[in-house]
Amino acid sequence: MPATEAGAKRRLSEPRRRRNGAVSPRKPTDVDRHVGKRLRLLRQMRELSLEQLAAIVEVAPQQIQKYEIGETRISASRIFQLSRVLSVPLSWFYADLKTAAETETSARNDAAEGHDLPAGADAPDPSQGDLLATYYELLPAEMREKLVDIARIMSEVAVKRAR
Repeated sequence: MPATEAGAKRRLSEPRRRRNGAVSPRKPTDVDRHVGKRLRLLRQMRELSLEQLAAIVEVAPQQIQKYEIGETRISASRIFQLSRVLSVPLSWFYADLKTAAETETSARNDAAEGHDLPAGADAPDPSQGDLLATYYELLPAEMREKLVDIARIMSEVAVKRAR
């Protein structure tokens, strides 16, 4: 293999480093992953496919997917464009950021201390809770009351079975 190919492969597999040896600031962070999750949540709430959103903002569907999984950072101008196209304030992408960071830190501390989830319990996906809360807020008051009634009845049945 020619030297140029070997150098190119090495450069692609290694993280970008500055002259002082620090990793490039272009690498996605926890904030980038949070913003990506919020983008996915918003896309799902708007019932848009990856392809539809990609066509709207004129990027490849794979790029939207990379944004959503936090593999690629979303530029400020792209976040601004997405907020306009999807009719949300810029702050929407950063909502619950502190809570998400605290939850992640708490989970890391629990894992380090050996506090695992009970067998068969899945870690909650915060985006699912966000999605449910958002849909709940969009419902008319009458439907919200009925959902609360259903939850109450299910809870009563569960308590009776546990006895």
